Amino acid sequence: MEDNQTSLTRLQTSLQTEMQSVVQKYGEDYLRFLRAYPTLRKREELITTARRAVREGGMSFAQIDNYFSKGASEWWIKVMLIDTLSFLGAMENITSFQVKGLASRIRQEYYSMTPSELTYFFYSFSMGDFGEMYTGKNINPQRLLMALKSCNEKMQEERIAYEADKERIRKEMEVEKDKREAVDFEQYKKLKGLPDDYKNPFDRVKEFIKKHQQESKRN
Repeated sequence: MEDNQTSLTRLQTSLQTEMQSVVQKYGEDYLRFLRAYPTLRKREELITTARRAVREGGMSFAQIDNYFSKGASEWWIKVMLIDTLSFLGAMENITSFQVKGLASRIRQEYYSMTPSELTYFFYSFSMGDFGEMYTGKNINPQRLLMALKSCNEKMQEERIAYEADKERIRKEMEVEKDKREAVDFEQYKKLKGLPDDYKNPFDRVKEFIKKHQQESKRN
């Protein structure tokens, strides 16, 4: 039976071979997807805040699988896990079975999450924002899943705030549009070809209300 280090070394070295097969399976668009969402070590600019992660948007894991095929998002998650665990020096203390299990559980439970959001989580986890993975000298995968749960709650608050901002901006744009498109009554008469002495019907309503108020005071 192979030890953990041999198992994980094999998992790491097999990624390039797997890359060829997954690109053949999912198509050239999948290769472009992988380049758009590289591992932390290959990123030129890191995603360091939940706000940025949420506002970058993108397809969810469920949408990615619908677009490419089942398993596309899980393979990307596995690659990200191996990259993060390598950075943390944890590869020798976790089995390939645990890595695959973590990728599967993350995809299953966080299907609405986007690659940018999970990239932010891996960055934050690598920075120690959610504690350690170790229980004594052993890796505890539950620690990572618990950390992801906490991170997702934080991002959910950001998602709500982002949607509120979008709605506010939408309403402000509608008001500005109405202002730009608004015309006064004189312009309205010209547009409709009405005579110059045509009375504004709203003026009649105002006169009626004023008259009614005056009569009410006398009574």
